[in-house]
Formats: sequence, C-alpha cells, structure tokens
Amino acid sequence: MKLSKLDILFSKYVRLKAGGYCQKCHQFKGYSGLQCAHFNGRLRHTTRWDERNVAALCANCHYEIDNHVTAKASLRAELFDSVTIEEVDRLSYMTIKDHPIDKEALEKYFKEQIQLFDNLD
Repeated sequence: MKLSKLDILFSKYVRLKAGGYCQKCHQFKGYSGLQCAHFNGRLRHTTRWDERNVAALCANCHYEIDNHVTAKASLRAELFDSVTIEEVDRLSYMTIKDHPIDKEALEKYFKEQIQLFDNLD
C-alpha cells in the first residue's frame, strides 16, 4: 500500500508522541524503532488517521498484535477506555460519504504537532 503525505505525517506524529517507547512492551526503541500500528486497518479511511485507532509499537509487538486478536484487544483496552473504542469502531464502519475527512486540515494539524515536538529539542 502506497503511503500518502498524510500517512507519513501521521506516522511521524504517532511515533514522536510516544517518545521513542513502545506502547506495549514499554522498551525504548527510539523514533526510528517504532511503527504506527492500527487497531482497525488502514483501509478504513474514516479512522485511518485517528489517534484513537493507533499505537506506536516496536516491530515485535506490532507483529504480535497483528497476529493475535487477544493481544490486540488487550492492548487496545489498556490504552483506551471502552467509550473511545466503541466510538472508533463505529466510525471505522462508516464510509467517507457518511463521515468526510478533511485531509488538508489533518495534514496541517499533524505538521503543527510535529513542529511542537521539534521545538522541544
């Protein structure tokens, strides 16, 4: 799957926000050692760039949650409350027609957030 500019910005933001730590095993992996792992797949555009649908994970933990439904559900429940999970699941089954996404606004938001992290250095 080809990554768009928005995908790249979103992934960078998620990994920076995690501070270099895997959100599952809590080991420090650094920015480049993390991956942006989606709970509801990236094909669901209504939640593809939703912070409540992802975790920053090391490669081993990403593999584990993608291949073990119980591990994925457990991590998701650890990171988000049940109301948030239900809302994201509801949104993930909507179409873009029902829940339009303003990609330009999202790009702007993630650029601004990344800039805030860059200014911390």
